[in-house]
Amino acid sequence: MAGSGVLALPKALVHTGWIGIVLIPILCFNAGYSGVKLGQCWEILEERFPQFRAHSRNPYAAIANAAVGPIGSKVVTISIRITLFGAGTVNLLLAAQIFQEILGIFFPTITSCSYFLVMAVCVTPLMWLGSPKHFSFVGITAVATTAVACVLFLKQMIYDSEVQLGNVIHSQHGFEDFFLGFGALLFAFGGASTFPTIQNDMKEKSKFGISVVMAFIFVLALYFPIAVGGFVIYGDHVSDNIAMSLGKSAFVDIGNILMGVHLVFAFLILINPVSQGLEEAFDIPKSFNWKRCFARTLIVVGVVCLGETIPKFSKILSLVGGSTIALLTFVLPPYFYMKLCEQSSDDWGQRYISLHEKVYLWELIFVGVIGGIASTYSALLSIFGGNSLVKPCFSF
Repeated sequence: MAGSGVLALPKALVHTGWIGIVLIPILCFNAGYSGVKLGQCWEILEERFPQFRAHSRNPYAAIANAAVGPIGSKVVTISIRITLFGAGTVNLLLAAQIFQEILGIFFPTITSCSYFLVMAVCVTPLMWLGSPKHFSFVGITAVATTAVACVLFLKQMIYDSEVQLGNVIHSQHGFEDFFLGFGALLFAFGGASTFPTIQNDMKEKSKFGISVVMAFIFVLALYFPIAVGGFVIYGDHVSDNIAMSLGKSAFVDIGNILMGVHLVFAFLILINPVSQGLEEAFDIPKSFNWKRCFARTLIVVGVVCLGETIPKFSKILSLVGGSTIALLTFVLPPYFYMKLCEQSSDDWGQRYISLHEKVYLWELIFVGVIGGIASTYSALLSIFGGNSLVKPCFSF
């Protein structure tokens, strides 16, 4: 989520106002805490049930099943698929916008909608590969390109601040705008759905908590300067994608190329579990075959349909952030942890949660539910509302 999250945060702060600057580290801490609790949920499963000590393809759903039963498992599975499909669409829309910015000088009449189609065609053959382990360079490249791009963007923002100083407007926004921005903030810290899978692949799973803390420190170090700098320097005039507000320079061009590469690679990582889920549902063999190619091509067609219908990535981003990401990151991890700790048996020891921790866990759930519902409502209103109706690419 880091690439699309960092590009959208300055506009999110415009919607939330100055309080958004405080919300970023708070949400980062809470998302990290929820991630640690999710990791402890998996440790509980391994401690109680030997079958979970082997590799599991869908550990988050297994946690849900152990905590609340099969219905919870299905809710988690569906929510993860929606999250990854939506986030993948956001990444491809952003990549199309960035490549339009890069190539616009050569092809000024080609729109981002057209670039989106081109991007979809280009990534389809790569999707036919089995899983990220068949292109392991993708994850490392995605992280490295994001970090370098953020440094380059920040350098340009410092230059722009000399021009923008004194010409910046920071307006007050209402309820709907605030929660639209809040949904984007939730999206930015919405990687929890992948945490159990990452932990499941670790050799020393007990160190997962440390990994989560280090990861969120790194993400906050990327997010905070870009988010605050974009908000303070450009104010209300900042674009949904901060890269579109930066002054023209070699720094920005290189940063855009790197960020575009990151978004494409991140799309492949995000959409892969959706592909594997579809293949499992239709009993498609795991080996390379035409059925896999056909199924994964259909997923790209679905991404294209969503992206061409709602071409504003920020709307999808806020909708996903306020709905499934709020559920998977802030609501379910603390709830599942409490439910697992409440369970008792002669086969395992009792786990206790202190009163102050239980109060904090319920506060996380409350904020996730209320903030998620309000953000989802605001996002839907911004997509389908009369004055802010998003026009599809195929409208005339």
